[in-house]
Amino acid sequence: MADKLSKDVTVNWKMYDDFDPKGVFWTDSNGLEMQKRTIIDDTDKGVKVSRNYYPIDSAIAMRD
Repeated sequence: MADKLSKDVTVNWKMYDDFDPKGVFWTDSNGLEMQKRTIIDDTDKGVKVSRNYYPIDSAIAMRD
């Protein structure tokens, strides 16, 4: 932080013990409701990775 510039933080999840959310998770970015999200895997169509970045300010949930 010596450069005094803002930073973005990203988290890369890795699941163990056969946990498989099947590409579905829920996020809450404003404290009002959980929104269902799906992981988009269109790398063969030239889609940018940024489609799978979501702002999460308050909660994230996954189900096995």
